Amino acid sequence: MSSVNLAAAVVDVLDDDALDVLAAKLAPRLVGRLPETAPLEDGWLDSKQAAAYLGITTSSLWKHSAALEIPFAQDGPGCKLWFKRSQLDAWREGAWKR
Repeated sequence: MSSVNLAAAVVDVLDDDALDVLAAKLAPRLVGRLPETAPLEDGWLDSKQAAAYLGITTSSLWKHSAALEIPFAQDGPGCKLWFKRSQLDAWREGAWKR
């Protein structure tokens, strides 16, 4: 079995939490290696999408959210969290203030 097939087989058996950890570890290695694409639109992301976009785990994202360290929107207490891509970029660059 080739290493590419082995890697694909491993990814297929991972659960979402394990995939989040893998994505966080791979994100720094992918910078500059992916083909150029059109700029991303400033849309809303759910927790999994936002964590992947930032290269962190969903657990880490939830901790930042609970501490009000990262910008998010929520329809009400206990409801799903939503993240705006432009606000995540500002947070990453240290320019976001609550």
